[in-house]
Amino acid sequence: MSDLENALNGKKVAILVANGFEESHMTTLHKQLVLTGADVKIVSPEKGVVNSWHGNGWGHFFPANAYLPTSMSHHFDAVVIPGGSRHVGRLVSDPQTARFMRGFMEDNKPVALINDAAKILAEAGLLAGRTVYAIEDVKADIEAAGATVVEETLHVDDMLLTGNIEQEALIGRFVENVRNYEPEAWEAA
Repeated sequence: MSDLENALNGKKVAILVANGFEESHMTTLHKQLVLTGADVKIVSPEKGVVNSWHGNGWGHFFPANAYLPTSMSHHFDAVVIPGGSRHVGRLVSDPQTARFMRGFMEDNKPVALINDAAKILAEAGLLAGRTVYAIEDVKADIEAAGATVVEETLHVDDMLLTGNIEQEALIGRFVENVRNYEPEAWEAA
């Protein structure tokens, strides 16, 4: 991680979670992103604290730094969504999630989706024509949304990164996407 230390100084990164997110995913991502120097905020539809899922039961509570209904994509440079079927289901059912994610996708901002999190964009109608990695549990939903599922466990489709949390290169590739994002170039296109 030393080569990524302070690579994202001055960048604001959202980690979007709802109750039931996979604790190990979020804590690993959070720790690694903090080491990059990013200003990391936990965005959630839950007020105050959000409860993780750890192993076979509920895990720890974590402070939610930003409330999803009042958060906007333009407040952040990038977003990461960890896996966890409980929180993915909760985010899919919340219309604020689609609104929040639509801003990232329309502005072609860096987005990283871990394991089953790609279902969130599929349900919001934001994956048509894209290629993504997804776990078997959500593969049918992804394909029904018009996306192509690939076998590789770390896949990049422009600024959309999908992968498996066990993939060590995931954070490195995400940092690269954030550093390479040029909003002026995207707006001019």
